Amino acid sequence: MRIALFTDTYLPQINGVTVYLSDSIKLLSQDNDILLFAPGRDRHLKVDKPSKRLKIYWIPASSFPFYEGYRMASIDYRRVSGILKKETPDIVHAHAPVLLGLQGIFAAKRQGLPLVVTYHTHFPDYVPHLLNNKLPKFLHRLSHYTVRKLIKHVFRRADRVTAPTGELMRELRSYGLHNVVHIPNGIAFGKFEKDGKEAERFARRFRLGNRKIVLYAGRISFEKRLDLLLEAFSMIERKDRLLLIVGSGPYLHTLKNMARGLGVKNVVFTGFIEPAALSAAYQCADLFASASDTETFGLTFVEAMHMGVPAVGVRRLGAKEVIRDRRTGILVEPGDAAALAKAMEQLLENKKLRQRMGAEGRRSSEEYSIERSVKRMMKLYRSLVKVRPSI
Repeated sequence: MRIALFTDTYLPQINGVTVYLSDSIKLLSQDNDILLFAPGRDRHLKVDKPSKRLKIYWIPASSFPFYEGYRMASIDYRRVSGILKKETPDIVHAHAPVLLGLQGIFAAKRQGLPLVVTYHTHFPDYVPHLLNNKLPKFLHRLSHYTVRKLIKHVFRRADRVTAPTGELMRELRSYGLHNVVHIPNGIAFGKFEKDGKEAERFARRFRLGNRKIVLYAGRISFEKRLDLLLEAFSMIERKDRLLLIVGSGPYLHTLKNMARGLGVKNVVFTGFIEPAALSAAYQCADLFASASDTETFGLTFVEAMHMGVPAVGVRRLGAKEVIRDRRTGILVEPGDAAALAKAMEQLLENKKLRQRMGAEGRRSSEEYSIERSVKRMMKLYRSLVKVRPSI
């Protein structure tokens, strides 16, 4: 099969969408020809062919002024449509469509191609975040209403919309969309194997000592609510406890200042680390915690669970579905620092509970393998291509 994928975010940027896409493309391109359209690093079109069955069109793009790390693809529908027509894919799949994804959607519909759209980003929440939360409060509700209307207008053009969780599927259906199915994202678990020597090197590198470790891994950005996590940890901080924050992003400097302001001393910021070191970070952790209330899936929760680490998250969107409360971790209400602190305290003080939840989490994580996700997506592709009218 010849599959065209459109995304408004891709490597070298690291986030849940890019990790899922890069992992799934490795599997998809084993038996299919993949055409990937992604924002480039400059203002000129570039074409790469990293492997025999993968071709990448890097569409001219520029930096997004309000959010460090994101790039905006240029609006050049004629060029995008022309490339798509020349490449003659069997199906088009747009991931979290914004500028480039929308061009792919319109080109696919005009050319009569089967179209799948995946709802990776909870747009009603992310509009104020992408604008650095500079929208006045009274405009938030209006922006949510407007974004929902836009979602319905755009996503109804797809033959199928996929949602990574059942909760998001139900939310999209509540907007009046009747073409939504649930296909969870997947994770390449082969990247996360336990290696005692690597974990020891990691612990020495960041001077973790013998302390109990609360781990956060992911993008360091405003919407991840790391301010709340810091506040919660400050309530339970002791000499034998450490908050380990792994990752980089536009909020890192602000977060370090916030830690000093709160008087939190037992915190380590690693910045960006290589994949092998990430696996070691999970091995060193006693629990994983995130206060983010905008996760549509929760990739890092699943990674932690796969490594046998219990997770603490909020009772909303992806975390609510991925974490099985009191079985693989603990869920608390969004925005409640005291409840988050209490949940972390409970796990830090109860080794048997951590072990039980960690073992259950490892078993539960298997349903989110990249192999299972790609298999379900290919089944959907085939069902749509099969009914495509001949031209």
